[in-house]
Amino acid sequence: MSDVPTDSREAEGEGLLGLLAPEADGVFAALADRTRRHILVRLADRPDDAGAVAADLGISRQAVAKHLRILVESGLVTASPQQRRQVYAVRPDRIREISDLLGAVSRGWDRRLALVKQRAEHAQRTEHAEHSRRAE
Repeated sequence: MSDVPTDSREAEGEGLLGLLAPEADGVFAALADRTRRHILVRLADRPDDAGAVAADLGISRQAVAKHLRILVESGLVTASPQQRRQVYAVRPDRIREISDLLGAVSRGWDRRLALVKQRAEHAQRTEHAEHSRRAE
């Protein structure tokens, strides 16, 4: 049994169960590093090889290669041989899944905040009505 409560019907409806599974931890670990996020943004602009990404970001090719390996293993990036080099590209489907997951979290908070607002407004109306009755 998971120690994290989830509404699996809503998650399933959103197609998010994969990102809620323990196997998805690698995706979030990959995103936890700022350099990898910079690499993702760079590759979203234009697929390229490790050397070009390194030159654009001002870091060593070896460092970029290490980060790219993690991004590929996490499923966020693909590597495909083109001529004599490996070209890396962002997987938009995986990015969309992450966006959908965060959207579901955001919608949950929006619902909770709307409920808090509704209860506060109800309490205010009730308090106002009681105050009016006492004043009469």
